[in-house]
Amino acid sequence: MTHRQRILAAIRGEVPDRLPWVPRLEFWYRARLRHGTLPLELHSLTLTEIAERLGVGCYDSIPDFTRITGETDMIDRTLGLHNLSVLPYRITLEEVDRRVTRRGLETVVEYHTPAGSIRTASVFTEEMLDAGASAAWITEHAIREPQDFEVVGHIFSHLKVTPHFDGCLARRTEVGEQGLAVGFLQGAASPIQLIMKELMALEEFFYAFHDYPEKVLRLAQQIEPYFQQIQAIGAESPADVLLLGANYDDSITHPAFFEKHILPSLRSYARTLHQRNKFLMTHTDGENQRLFPLYRQAGFDIADSVCPYPMTRCTLEETRANFGKQVTIWGGIPSTLLCLSSTPEDEFRRSIDETVERYARESHFVLGVSDMVTADCEWDRLQYITDRIATT
Repeated sequence: MTHRQRILAAIRGEVPDRLPWVPRLEFWYRARLRHGTLPLELHSLTLTEIAERLGVGCYDSIPDFTRITGETDMIDRTLGLHNLSVLPYRITLEEVDRRVTRRGLETVVEYHTPAGSIRTASVFTEEMLDAGASAAWITEHAIREPQDFEVVGHIFSHLKVTPHFDGCLARRTEVGEQGLAVGFLQGAASPIQLIMKELMALEEFFYAFHDYPEKVLRLAQQIEPYFQQIQAIGAESPADVLLLGANYDDSITHPAFFEKHILPSLRSYARTLHQRNKFLMTHTDGENQRLFPLYRQAGFDIADSVCPYPMTRCTLEETRANFGKQVTIWGGIPSTLLCLSSTPEDEFRRSIDETVERYARESHFVLGVSDMVTADCEWDRLQYITDRIATT
């Protein structure tokens, strides 16, 4: 079987010929390239080719936000909006005058609308670049004052979303049978989560939700049509799997909040995609113990970036028991396990041996690294996992 066939077989509930092994290498690659520590034999290779050289599947679930083809691809990053060519849609802002200022690694965007104006800012720090980060850190959020809700509401009420399948088809061809090109829809699972994650500082969001919930809920209503449009476009896209939402945590997106403001959106997307024989992936890389019952109700098919103990409280076996055969686990290896500074060699090998032996003949399991392969990962350890799977 090819890597793509193995992944799809696992998601469908079949047992592939061997354990699918798909580590997220892009952060490691960018960081090593920046520091000149990329193995010499890999210098001329693309990430897809590096995955082939290593004998692993090419991770292509969350896009590389540095792969831009135009100056405006990531301009609206502070609104949680992206126009990368690999996405299945394009966004156009209407009735908005946008003024962009770049100062070194900082990008400042002013949005002027009939409802008023806002200013946002984002930056790449040297530390972020050293770690291989691809999305800028938001230093000035779109909503900082109560009146900003109206401006952001106007922007979302007047944006236009159109299907754009050329880029994702090209990426699917580029990845080929080396992996599964997932259609990325949105890093937030619902309008409320978009406000929480991107449009406001987290602490300010919870204050606002307490002090003037009507403004937050009104904005969520204005954002909802955008979510409905990308849902419909995703259902018609050529992707077999589409990703919606990321970064849940049972203390921040706590169970009551998740049940009311995130679960209905995931459930709606899952139902729509299932009608087209497609699968829904969501990025569950936080503390999940109290969210497991709600995850099962949400109906998504793949939990991407499952991060077990010791990086979270939940063991891989507990996660497996909670998901059962309903949700495919994608992940399972904590990134610290691959680093010599945090895990001795004998402990690393023992853990990998146990994991591979346990899940080598299972369905609904794709082995990966949570959240990503970090810059200080040992290449030999990645190769050990590949070899261990091949001999099991």
